[in-house]
Amino acid sequence: MLGVIILGILILLEIGFTISGLMKKSNLKREKAYVSIASFALFLILVISPVINWGFQWTMLGLFLGIQALLGILVIVRGKQNSGLNTGKAIFKCLSRTFLIVMLVFPSLIFPQYDPINPTGEYAVGTKSYTLTDESREEYFTEEKDNRKVTVQLWYPSDLSAQEEAIAQGKFPLVIFSHGAFGYRMSNYSTYQELASHGYIVASIDHTYHAFMTKQEDGKTITADMKFMNDAMMAQNGAVEAEEMYNMEQEWMKLRTEDMAFVLDYIKETAMSVDADAVYKSMDLEHIGVFGHSLGGATSAQIGREDAAVDAVIVLDGTMLGEITGFENGKEVVSDVPFPKPIMNIYNESHYADAVKLQEQYPNIAAYRNAPEAYQVVVKGSGHMSFTDLAIISPFLSNMLETSKLGAEAVDARYCIETTNNVILQFFDRYLKSSNVEIAKERFF
Repeated sequence: MLGVIILGILILLEIGFTISGLMKKSNLKREKAYVSIASFALFLILVISPVINWGFQWTMLGLFLGIQALLGILVIVRGKQNSGLNTGKAIFKCLSRTFLIVMLVFPSLIFPQYDPINPTGEYAVGTKSYTLTDESREEYFTEEKDNRKVTVQLWYPSDLSAQEEAIAQGKFPLVIFSHGAFGYRMSNYSTYQELASHGYIVASIDHTYHAFMTKQEDGKTITADMKFMNDAMMAQNGAVEAEEMYNMEQEWMKLRTEDMAFVLDYIKETAMSVDADAVYKSMDLEHIGVFGHSLGGATSAQIGREDAAVDAVIVLDGTMLGEITGFENGKEVVSDVPFPKPIMNIYNESHYADAVKLQEQYPNIAAYRNAPEAYQVVVKGSGHMSFTDLAIISPFLSNMLETSKLGAEAVDARYCIETTNNVILQFFDRYLKSSNVEIAKERFF
């Protein structure tokens, strides 16, 4: 909203000066100089005050207004006077400057400022990142021969009294997160912070070449593979035949489950090392949870089924693709083997409605019916992207990437992510910390 207001004011000033100049047949150089200085001064006041929270989205606009103010000072100091005005040039200049202003304000429209979701737990939160190399796997996304590299970021309870974000004293359950297609390891930052503040160590994985962007510890930045992106978009748009879709999904699942299994094995092995970082030594590996969004949720569910060390699973608005065990007679075959761990599925409203129609032909419903301890949560008015921080950070991008049908009344983005974070915390508290919190089998928010 603030970006829209600033954009409107700047455009109105530009149009106003143009119309006034044409009427007076003057370029109004001195008047513009005073307004430029005043505009920059006002911008600085807004930045110093709580109105504008300074960030990257305001940088280019601030630089532009600063240059305009400097030029305005030069006009006044040098005593330059107004001169005549060419109508055609004046209109062209107005249109050009209006376009420039839109481009400069655009970042604040795409990424409007917002109040961050602060963690509610007793601990401060520290973070560390690692880029791990899986020597057992070759990287098939690159032309040159290389081993698969996976970057992991840890969030952990921190001791404020110590230096360099030292981990707090004690043992803390481990929770591993897998992002969705085109997501990346920061996609649910507020959730990691919330869990860590309540005494969990969270490891979020970048599935290299599936992630929108991976920043490795050596400084190298890797973007998503174009073929994967195209295949995923075609699949989402229904442009892929069912059997081909099944084969693609199995290929994606293989890559991601191997990433997650590798990270989990690496953590377990490292935690036993004498020279291990204190964060690893503070992990309670007798209590491990996994969760993920979308395709990452499917990955988490599959690891939960395959790895005996995993104690609890949460699927954030994902289809449990690992429960699809084959493709026969033009249809997917859904496993009827009971899911072996406590599992929670969190749905957007339309996803849940579609799942209920399919009943046990849909893998999540089949798992819910067969698992010894299973839960379903539905957030009314939510969409697929509502369960990531992107819905708060950039409503524009979130809506652009939205794949679900939103209801007439879309849920408030902040309410949705805060509710989701609370539900996740309750579930992991119950199964990783043996809390006595009661959780209903089905909940609608």
